[in-house]
Amino acid sequence: MGNYVSLYLTNPKGTPLPLTEPSFDPNHGFPNGRKERVMIATEEEMEAAKLPLEARDYCAHKLIQYRACRSDVWPWAYKCAHEKHDYLNCEYDDYILRLKEYEREKRLLSRKVKLEKKQAQELLA
Repeated sequence: MGNYVSLYLTNPKGTPLPLTEPSFDPNHGFPNGRKERVMIATEEEMEAAKLPLEARDYCAHKLIQYRACRSDVWPWAYKCAHEKHDYLNCEYDDYILRLKEYEREKRLLSRKVKLEKKQAQELLA
């Protein structure tokens, strides 16, 4: 609810819109650039594993390994605890990275609003 309140009521200009691409250069503030994220699992592998669309993210390769392990050792699925742990850690790391990107976008938007406000005051003075 906090994002809803800030997006529509308290800070509409300084809050990024959900489900949109970043409006700032991804390498802004990184002098040596950033390591680009790449998908490890290919589209064909995901289709062959019959992954649902919502599971086709940067952790799809871990999910494919986990599902393969479960099918190999079934009904002793507890033997795949390591693969499950790897997959859940990957999902958590992906969530944290997306959260950091959102916060970075929010910080840069508020900085842009402050700079525009300062420039407008200087023009009036």
